[in-house]
Formats: sequence, C-alpha cells, structure tokens
Amino acid sequence: MTQTPVFSILLILVLCAAWMIGLAGLQQRLPLKPEGFRKLLHLGSGLMALGLPWLFQSPCPVLILCALSLLGLLAIKRVPALRRRVGGVMDRVDRQTPGDLYFVAATGVLFLMAAGDPLLFGVPMAVLTFADSAAALVGQRCGRHRFQAGGGTKTFEGSTAFFITAFFCAQVGLQVFAGRDPAATLLLALLLALLLTLVEAVAGRGSDNFLIPIAGWLLLRVYAGRPASLLMIHFMIAVSACVTAMLMQRFLRRRRAEQS
Repeated sequence: MTQTPVFSILLILVLCAAWMIGLAGLQQRLPLKPEGFRKLLHLGSGLMALGLPWLFQSPCPVLILCALSLLGLLAIKRVPALRRRVGGVMDRVDRQTPGDLYFVAATGVLFLMAAGDPLLFGVPMAVLTFADSAAALVGQRCGRHRFQAGGGTKTFEGSTAFFITAFFCAQVGLQVFAGRDPAATLLLALLLALLLTLVEAVAGRGSDNFLIPIAGWLLLRVYAGRPASLLMIHFMIAVSACVTAMLMQRFLRRRRAEQS
C-alpha cells in the first residue's frame, strides 16, 4: 500500500470522527429529533463514500477503511465513555438497530463487487445515501398512511419520497456514466427506483442499509445496456406486482377489521 492510500484512509477516518463529534455537539443544542441526527450522520457518511472510486484504485484500502470504521462503531456502541459522548447520534432510545454497521459493511462489499466502476458503485450508494434518508424524514414528518412490512411499520409517503429521490439519483448517474439511449436510460431509472423502493419497504431493522446498495448493483448488472422495449415490459410487470400487493394488503386489512 502506498503512502497516498494510507493518507486517504486517515483523512476519511478523521472526517468521519469530526462529523460524528460535531453532530453530537449539535444534538445538545438543537431541538431536532434523534432520527434527524441519525440521518445527518447517514448523509455525511454516504457523501464521503461516494468519493471512494476517485480516491482508491483497488478494493484493499477500502476494505481496510471499512474494517477500521466497523471497529470504531463497535467501540462507540460498547465502550460506555464513547457511547455517552457520541453514541446518541447513532442509536435512538426507541429504535436501536445495527443499520450503521450494515452501511459500512455494504460500502466495502459494494466497492469490491463494483471493482471501482463509478456507475456500479455510485448509483446504488447515491440511492442509499439520499433516497433512504428522504424516506425516513418524510415518513416521520408527513407519514399518515401506514403499512406493515419488514417486521415494522412503513408509510406510503416515505416510500413515495424514496421512489422519487431514487429515480433522480439513478437518472443522473446513468446519464453521466452510461447515457446512450435516452428512453432506455429513463426506463432503467424508473425500474431501479421502483424495485429498490420495494427492497426498502420490506427490509427491516436497518438491513435496508445493506440490501439497497447490493440490490442496486445486481439490478444494474442485469439491466444496464438492455433495450428500451425489454425495460418497458419489466417495468410494467413491476408496477402490476406493486398494485396487486397494495390491493391485497388493503383487502386483508379490511377482512381483519371486519372480523374484529
């Protein structure tokens, strides 16, 4: 390993630590809900992760960085002094999940599978960074229509925010790194956004932080370069499946209400 990757690893670790300490300080001063600080940590970590393909040429430094980050997060969770100082940024009192650990693990696995490809790494990581945060914040502030999934409760408003944000992330990434056929690019962005919205909806206990980027990588590997006609067919099938699932859930909810 050369001096440059070592310096980059140390720089990212220092920036992550500074971001977490800064958020912990703000948490004592700003009347923001704990989930807001958790998502600010999520956004900051995601933005730093998006720069990894331009900082590192091989997966080895990224895997070392992720391993060190995991050790640091575990230390914050297990060491009482660290937990009191900065642990509140990661863990809400009423919802403690290993989502932060999943996030770091997914970053390393995704970089390894993408082999440094900006498209295969950048689009799934952008969706995880921005769309997942949008879903959580919109769901908490505006969520009125709830549904059961992934062992918990999600909202249609949050899922809608995830879909819209994921679409824009995919559309921009595909146009920058793989923009050939505009129609195919648009359909692929819609298909990615819809299928990843389903992944986010059914994932529970923070596992969406791992499943979203891995599923995004897999979908890009399967569908990138496919003709617009095939993408249209698959998108319509996915839409039909979503509508059927929504109708079934409404029917089952009505049946349970009638029986009670």
